[in-house]
Amino acid sequence: MILIDNPKDNDKIDMLDTMYPTLMVCKESEFVSACVDHTTYGFVTDGGFSIQKGSDTYLVSEGSYFSLAGEFECKPLLDKSKLFAIIRKGFRGLDQVGKSESRGRLSYIDGCTDTLLIMPPRLGDPCLNYLHFPVGIDQTQHLHPSIRMGIVISGKGEAFQKPDGKREGWEKDLKKGRMFCLEEGEVHSFRTATSHMDIIAYHPDSDFGPSDTNHPMLNRTYINHGK
Repeated sequence: MILIDNPKDNDKIDMLDTMYPTLMVCKESEFVSACVDHTTYGFVTDGGFSIQKGSDTYLVSEGSYFSLAGEFECKPLLDKSKLFAIIRKGFRGLDQVGKSESRGRLSYIDGCTDTLLIMPPRLGDPCLNYLHFPVGIDQTQHLHPSIRMGIVISGKGEAFQKPDGKREGWEKDLKKGRMFCLEEGEVHSFRTATSHMDIIAYHPDSDFGPSDTNHPMLNRTYINHGK
């Protein structure tokens, strides 16, 4: 696991050499996204920001998330404002802004819950998730086929890899404001002892989403042949 304990302005985790080129950056100051073929997924952990994209202005505060494709400008509105930007290169997503929840809507492994905040526009595209760990979670060790980038937005817990004959294992403390990345196929799990923990998790790919032959508009359309 790559972990940045107390990220400051422009601290980053660079995963541009993976299957799905992605860069995560902590931002406390004004910045400009000048790449037309990238999508930025963002989450505000402190303060607030004003985002200008063309003629549209978005105001995002603590607990807000967004997805913006292409070029935009972002400025902090308050002292000590902080957001985390996850930039997916070579992908054009949908522009969306919203607020996170305090408990997930979907069941996840070992008593955790999840909400899909930004769904894949098409089958296989990236997604952004809110992941909730109640107190007393001790997850089963597992892995993912692609990188997972995360931001702890509330509470505290631990991430760990159990040692075995092939690896030494590791343990990392997690608390609000820490940013991390799990590499492709990295065995891990999370646990909470005395506090809940909430994480924003970015997946660069998915096996979920609509396609040309499977989506709600098409599936709920019935052709009347006059019979």
